[in-house]
Amino acid sequence: MDYEKILERINDVYQQSVRFDRPAGNEENESSKTINLPHQLINNSYVTEIDGNYLLFFNKIYTNTIRKWLKNILKKIAWPILKRQVYFNSAVRQLLYNLIQKSDEYSTSDKEVNKKFSQLEQKVEQLSQLEQKVEQLSHLEQKIEQLSQLEQKIEQLSQLEQKIEQISTELEGDSSVTNQASSNEESKIASGLWFNEPTIVGYNENGEAYWAGTNERIFEKTFVLQSLARLYESSSITVLDVGAAESLLSYELASFNYSVTAIDIRPIALFHPNLKFVKTDICNPVLAPASFDCVIALSTLEHIGLGWYGDKTGENYDVKAVQQISLLLKPEGSFILTVPYGKKALTPVHRIYNQESLQKLIQDFRIVQISYGVRKDDFTWVITENELEASEKEHNPDNYLPGAVAMLVCKKNLV
Repeated sequence: MDYEKILERINDVYQQSVRFDRPAGNEENESSKTINLPHQLINNSYVTEIDGNYLLFFNKIYTNTIRKWLKNILKKIAWPILKRQVYFNSAVRQLLYNLIQKSDEYSTSDKEVNKKFSQLEQKVEQLSQLEQKVEQLSHLEQKIEQLSQLEQKIEQLSQLEQKIEQISTELEGDSSVTNQASSNEESKIASGLWFNEPTIVGYNENGEAYWAGTNERIFEKTFVLQSLARLYESSSITVLDVGAAESLLSYELASFNYSVTAIDIRPIALFHPNLKFVKTDICNPVLAPASFDCVIALSTLEHIGLGWYGDKTGENYDVKAVQQISLLLKPEGSFILTVPYGKKALTPVHRIYNQESLQKLIQDFRIVQISYGVRKDDFTWVITENELEASEKEHNPDNYLPGAVAMLVCKKNLV
């Protein structure tokens, strides 16, 4: 209850005390005559409180007739005031008592409410901690599930390893054909009798041979033989085969009655009466200049200077090799070469030439004939005169096999 309400309540009590003491017959429209309680009476702390005990004053002092008469006059004058004061004081006391009681009740209620709020806050905090624990428990369950899955995978891997070991044991007795084929390949390489043939043969786990693919050799040797037949009416010419190892071309040319000199940094194992072998590097030849009618470089120039076959490494060694070939050719000599062609690239094994790099390679020669071999799939090649079709081919990044090959017949530029 606020201050304004207290004043309003006290004013109501005062009005009731006035109506209580008003004599009968003198009532005038009570609703129109409202006496406002002075604020000075309420706010003045120096007003002496008058209660019913002062009425004894009239009985003890005034005893004779005059005094009785005075007493009656005083009673007539003072009694209504004293009676209203007594009633007013009692009402105010009761009102203040009620206010104090209500204040105590509100204070007690506030304490209880604050206590309830404090308890509620504690429960909220406990719930928050509980939510965190539940979340941690959920994460822990997820980790446990992941560990369980990992254990299952480990178990599966263990079972797989056992199966692999079992299969490996079973195949040990059946792999004799495969091991024999592998051993034969290694023996051929070691003795210089391994040749890069156009049909690539592979072996499965049972030792059975299968056609693994076809490389550009399928038409390179044919191009060389046909070009020689067109250029020369007889076989009475001198031919230099550059990079003869791993190729049957030198032996085939010797069988066709050409006088053949083969050079390579690696030795060759087979010989023919028409075949002479010189172990040398084309960049540092030991042969006499202008001593050959025709020089052949079948898929050789792209390897020179990269060190894949144990040769010396160096930039532009392929261009230097062609310059040496020019020196070894007679003035009217012919140069027949094949190189990987397509989108320019440099692999650990060889270079892939494009139109610009190929022109730089043969800058000391003029082109008499050029054809392109284009790979259609792993087993099929076609020959085309369309340079654009060949230039768009890319090599296989897994085995470095080219997507196209350029085959050229060139003549020396005469000064």
